[in-house]
Amino acid sequence: MSSSIPATTRALVVRAKGEIVLDASIPTPKLRDDYLLVKTTAVALNPTDWKSSEMMMGGSTIGTRVGCDYAGIVVAVGSKVTQPFKVGDRIAGGAHGSNQSQPEDGAFGEYIAVKPDLAFKIPDFMSNEDAASLPLGLTTVGQGLIQGLKLNTAENPLKTPENILIYGGATATGQLGIQYAKLAGYRVLTTASAKHTEHLKSLGASEVIDYHDTDAALTSIKAALNGGALRYAWDCVSSDKTTDFCAKALAFTPPSAAEGEGSLHYYSLLYIDIEKAKKIDARIEGGFTFYYTAFGETFEKWQPFPGDPQQLQFARQFWEAARKLIDAGKIKPAKTFANRGGQGFEGVLEGLKELKADKVSGGKLVYTISQ
Repeated sequence: MSSSIPATTRALVVRAKGEIVLDASIPTPKLRDDYLLVKTTAVALNPTDWKSSEMMMGGSTIGTRVGCDYAGIVVAVGSKVTQPFKVGDRIAGGAHGSNQSQPEDGAFGEYIAVKPDLAFKIPDFMSNEDAASLPLGLTTVGQGLIQGLKLNTAENPLKTPENILIYGGATATGQLGIQYAKLAGYRVLTTASAKHTEHLKSLGASEVIDYHDTDAALTSIKAALNGGALRYAWDCVSSDKTTDFCAKALAFTPPSAAEGEGSLHYYSLLYIDIEKAKKIDARIEGGFTFYYTAFGETFEKWQPFPGDPQQLQFARQFWEAARKLIDAGKIKPAKTFANRGGQGFEGVLEGLKELKADKVSGGKLVYTISQ
């Protein structure tokens, strides 16, 4: 490791169940052969960051480093890295936060070890803060829309649009999903508060439906379908209530448009009981996606997850294409709220409290770590 890279760094770590603190002197992560070492310039917050600190079933996350989304400057490149990254590159990407199997992982540190497969060079027109908001969300879009729902890709869009419901379009991941589904040739129906209508339509949504009155919202979806099929639903909120809603919306599809079990497709960001959806319409199949599997490595959260090289291969291929969409300005970051509550790691700690208290909507919290 270069003599200019300090032996210790500052990082956010899990000190006790539900307690994340700033460690002012923790060993700088080792440079692994297939990893990069990055000096962090900005980070973005996701609900999984605070949730992982409370996830003690199947083992403890105490002592692990927190955080998934980062932007930074490459300071060292592993000997087996094949991606075209070099020292000095300004990049953003996804890290494996609160990794029980490899506690050195995690994005919320001054120096971090990251996998290059889920990273991209930041284009000159994009700020570090905006770039940091993209990786986890866009990886999840790939997992949900392509791996889960098996939609067409942006490189091979539909010639004739099909309907898709994206529940929670104003969430950071929902905003990215709307853009990607539109690029892939789909007609996007989404739910959100009315105040987000104009912005979500600018991203590609055809219909933005206020979800507050469930019956009225379902009536609006049925009217928007006008007797046509809704074979795909992607749930970016993921609760019993939203599963029920998505299943009822899918059930509007007439038998002639989707026959037999497995002809309607529902995926969520969190674990859901697909049997609850199937009780509403037996044609529904689906499940949930899990960001951390994208690294292809064995890990443990609430249960052991074996390493799956095919997951990493998918992530690598997806990001090869996604980099081009970002460079072309075809995928834009979701709305960001920069340095709310303060800058640096102190600001991040305040932001995590806001996320946990459910005080963040319509975008993503991002924080400047260094210039």
